[in-house]
Amino acid sequence: MDDKDFVLLKTLYEEKNITHTAKRLFMSQPALSDRLKKLEQEFGCTLFIRQPRGITFTSEGELLCRYFNHALHDYHRIKEILTSRGSTVKGFLKIGCSNVFAKYRMPRLLSEFKQAYPDIEINMRSGYSHNRYKDFLEGDIHVCIARGDHNWSEHKQLLWQEPLCLFTKMPLEIADLPTAPYIHYKTDPILQSVLDDWWYAHFQKPPRTTIEVDAMDTALKLVQQNLGFTLLSQSCGQDTPDIMTIPLHLPNGEPLLRKTWMYYRNNYKHLSSVKAFVDFINQHDFSNG
Repeated sequence: MDDKDFVLLKTLYEEKNITHTAKRLFMSQPALSDRLKKLEQEFGCTLFIRQPRGITFTSEGELLCRYFNHALHDYHRIKEILTSRGSTVKGFLKIGCSNVFAKYRMPRLLSEFKQAYPDIEINMRSGYSHNRYKDFLEGDIHVCIARGDHNWSEHKQLLWQEPLCLFTKMPLEIADLPTAPYIHYKTDPILQSVLDDWWYAHFQKPPRTTIEVDAMDTALKLVQQNLGFTLLSQSCGQDTPDIMTIPLHLPNGEPLLRKTWMYYRNNYKHLSSVKAFVDFINQHDFSNG
């Protein structure tokens, strides 16, 4: 076994599915299955139980995964410390990022950052903010760029805030929302709580949900077909200029805003790659896009 097996098992544990794991690791399914069989032979026990819709880890497999996760974390930690020494800024940088920020902001930012620091190896994981923040708390990533407020006691920098909006194909009054078809995007629980609070501050009955999706792009394409309205942050409409965007307001008239924060630890200066990224982001003016 080698360090590639650490990553293999960690990914398999996250996916619980041979096909999905193979895709993430850019392996063929036969090659992955063959490697798993060799691991079971090496340890002399059954590590996984194959089922019609995925796999389940045995107690021995669970124990091995816990060991691998600790070993992988220790390996990356010592590698980061050793590669961060010297005059050239280099090393590893692991970023967790919300879907919206990853789509609309990070491509240009990472391009500029790589031009300035070509020797830094970057690994970025995008997704729902609450999942990436959980990764950050567990120590899997160095810097977390997440939407919504989290109770973090160390460094926290506000990067960006934007209105939450009603997206609709045809003109629609806020007062008429309860009777209009609603396309519900299953979003981050923190944002969902904000939207729920806004809704019940204005209306006495729940929205008339007719379609539920788990991707914001899908929700917007459905709105483009005039199948209903949805509620998202303003920047989500950059690719759909034909849709009307109406900012939401609190009962007191203030705009309903969605904030994006950068979270990082007090010891960030100890790793030159992390310090370089934090300093780079803090120098950027996000008000200009």
